[in-house]
Amino acid sequence: MATQPHPAPTPSPAPRPAPSAPAALTWTYPFADAQKKEITDSQKFYHALSLMDDGLFPLGVNGFPHGGTHFGGGTAPSLDQTGGVRCIADGEIVAYRIIDRNPHLQFADGKWAAYSTGFVLVRHHLALPPAPNSTGPQPADEKQDVYSLYLHMADWSTYLADEKLRRPFWWDVDAFRILGKDHQHPAPGGDAPAAAGAFVWTEPKAGRKRGQFTAGKQVAFLPASCEITVGEKRGEWGHIHSIIKGAMISPTAGGTFGSEDLNVPWEAPDGTPNAPTTPKDDWGWINLRGHQPAKEPRQLDLVVIPVTPIPVKAGTPLGQLGEYHDYERATPLPPIARRQILHLEVFADDGFSAFLAKSRTRAAQLPADQRSLLVINAGAKLVQAIPAADRKLRLYHAVKKVEPTADSPTGGPWVKVQSMHLGRMDVAYQSDGPPVWIERAKLANAGDDTPAWSRFPLDLQGVAEPANGFPLILPRGQLDALEAKDKATDDQKVNWWHVPFSTADGKNAWGWVCEKNHPGTKWESPWAWPRFETVDATGIQIADAFRRNLVITGAANWKEQKEFEPSLAAVNNSALLLKLEQTVAKLDAGDGKGKGGGRVTARAIQLAMRLPSLAQALSHVILRYESEWGGDMSRWNSITPLMRNARDNWLCDLERIKKLQWWDDVKGKVAGFPASATVLHIHPIALISNFQSSGTLSCAHCGTDLRITSEILKKIFPSISELNANAFPAELNSAFSKYKINTCNRISHFFGQCEVECGGFTAFRESLRYSDGDRLWRIYNTAIRNGLRRLHSNWTVAQMETYTKSHLVNNDSELGVVLFGDDTYPNRDYRGRGLLHLTWLASYNEYKQATGLDITTDPALLESNWHAVTDSSAWFWSSRKLNPLADANNPRYVTKIINPALKDLERRKAAARRAFEILNKDGQPCKHDWDAAITGANGW
Repeated sequence: MATQPHPAPTPSPAPRPAPSAPAALTWTYPFADAQKKEITDSQKFYHALSLMDDGLFPLGVNGFPHGGTHFGGGTAPSLDQTGGVRCIADGEIVAYRIIDRNPHLQFADGKWAAYSTGFVLVRHHLALPPAPNSTGPQPADEKQDVYSLYLHMADWSTYLADEKLRRPFWWDVDAFRILGKDHQHPAPGGDAPAAAGAFVWTEPKAGRKRGQFTAGKQVAFLPASCEITVGEKRGEWGHIHSIIKGAMISPTAGGTFGSEDLNVPWEAPDGTPNAPTTPKDDWGWINLRGHQPAKEPRQLDLVVIPVTPIPVKAGTPLGQLGEYHDYERATPLPPIARRQILHLEVFADDGFSAFLAKSRTRAAQLPADQRSLLVINAGAKLVQAIPAADRKLRLYHAVKKVEPTADSPTGGPWVKVQSMHLGRMDVAYQSDGPPVWIERAKLANAGDDTPAWSRFPLDLQGVAEPANGFPLILPRGQLDALEAKDKATDDQKVNWWHVPFSTADGKNAWGWVCEKNHPGTKWESPWAWPRFETVDATGIQIADAFRRNLVITGAANWKEQKEFEPSLAAVNNSALLLKLEQTVAKLDAGDGKGKGGGRVTARAIQLAMRLPSLAQALSHVILRYESEWGGDMSRWNSITPLMRNARDNWLCDLERIKKLQWWDDVKGKVAGFPASATVLHIHPIALISNFQSSGTLSCAHCGTDLRITSEILKKIFPSISELNANAFPAELNSAFSKYKINTCNRISHFFGQCEVECGGFTAFRESLRYSDGDRLWRIYNTAIRNGLRRLHSNWTVAQMETYTKSHLVNNDSELGVVLFGDDTYPNRDYRGRGLLHLTWLASYNEYKQATGLDITTDPALLESNWHAVTDSSAWFWSSRKLNPLADANNPRYVTKIINPALKDLERRKAAARRAFEILNKDGQPCKHDWDAAITGANGW
């Protein structure tokens, strides 16, 4: 295969000195879910992958060790694969191949199959956190490169055929898709319909004013949907370099263009010798205004090694899924698009083993607050059942009022309350006994007979059988993203989570686990790589694996079963099969014969992937094996004698395997790339889950660690409660990563707005208790009129104004309905809620559509649910495109979008500045220096 160097990019400014601590990588799953929501639970991926009929890890359906995972038709119902595959971590593209059209394979029996050899190879730099009190450069053995491979990517013709497909940002040719802004001149007789598109002109001339150009003469027409590349640009004009899609036609409907059978603009149409033309070999010029910019690949059907690796961020789309047809999906006619598939693979060289050992040593030295993985060991017992309430809400007197206590959690199934009764002379409320816990769902209608608990309902004394049967790892981010009903906080501010687990006999169960002092559990750092175990499968011969597969699938006859016994024993006694046998032993894994791995089948692996504990056991295998994309063909040729009547078709498939290999085109040309194709394969989902949980959040401009902690919140917002300071960091880190609020300036300005909007994390609901009716009418004039028209459609504006100034003042509940009430549900009001006080029904609906969280039915979620309080505000920030304004240090514009009245602008500025100084704690000024602010009325 040919290898072509990538053209050198435009030189960039010299980089700033790197921080002493390496910037932590951001990790992202390759797809969102089918509703386009980000996935936090890796089990959703494992279950989806179990529905694929091939491409299992670490053992394929053919019985061979398999270092990657397949996404396609089986995963499509639960994952959003329509937008292409996303890069799983920050890194750099070091090699790729874009194919013009999918190659076609014709089997010996005449059937056709299409397949894509296109791929993208990304390198990621892992670096250990520095050892405590270490100084100086980080040692080389504390760094390790890993590679992610995205194979079977869509061909160029697929993008040309579908204008809606998103093209990768890293394609290196700027192009334009012609839109229908112009129309051909009408035909003289009016018979031929005029096409929409754009006129092509002779060379534009310089105008009177500098930078202006006037059009030449029309020479041709490009219909809509044509695609072109341009060379020289003059103002809005571009010199056409090539026509990628479509062809030029006459500028007049029905007219001829160029000489007969030629698509050349420099030939004058017959019979019009004086028609304007362009010089020979010149396609002419086009006005680019209004046409759609697009990306085109420069080189096709070659393995390209960029001279300078192309930086890519986690979550960036790398391209669309391509085609791969096996024999079962081959057709008698030349193939059509019918089976999209992606092979996703992560691997590292043999140096990874030493890096893994050092990583685990380093993890033990790191502070406890960096342990973000909750490990539930086999044998640990969880709280299975909620004890019955031990009293009623009424203790001595009839309950008149019930209020949550100051230390009650704002979310979860239970709320700590104080019941009140009226004292003597009905003058003041008095407490009726000590605070108790009740179900949150019953708070609104709580009364004398409401069941209550004297103590928080969950207690470690309540742990019970069945015990957890297999070690289970739960990332903190996954736990914090659980639904409100599955999260609770007790009066000691300890978090509890309701989680699924697998019993020793492989059955599903549920139980409550707490974050602190729960027997049989511990918190681990991602750098401890919990449950990951390297298994060397290099001793497995493909021919032996194939023979074993024939036996356990029942495809071998009685004679072959006897003949293949040595191969069966060799594979079943391998380290890989013995390891997998431990996982699938409790499942109905078939009737395979032999010691150890006899029950390990593709079906057994699929079943195990549907149980969280077993899926983790399978996916945490680190498989040492020769990549199928490298090495010689001898191992594949060894299967040929076993192919029986499928031999001829198999020989055709061998040619496909050769064309899919790319390793030799990359090794020696990419610095540090493994010379040997025998590498360590890591399950991509397990890797992402391990590190995404760490809450890493670093400034995209300077690398500063921006992870929010309770201490940081206390410094920025001195009035924040202990409960909120402990509850919000995990939610903030998750939301900031999700919505790319990931620079020093972005987070600082976000917190500057929080200072006023939610009173520094103290008030997540707008009170609207105004005392000045004139001011109320002035601020909410339109909203009040709209609200009152719902209730009193015949009122005049004067009546509305009088009513507002005299009646609504200090009437919080009525004002909420008038201003923000839904006319369908008048008891629901959509006032400002959350960290940035999301306001109005339209905004509530917009967030509901974007995330699926139904805050229109239950607006109180935005003041009681920590996740909703945080996520809704980060979503609003992102959807209103506030990141660029924050990066430009433009507090006035940021505030104008959140609060058009610019209320307390100076207070917001001061809080943002305070947050910046606290976040930029390493003393290294951010690239977007705070003092390089926009000056004048719009800046500081």
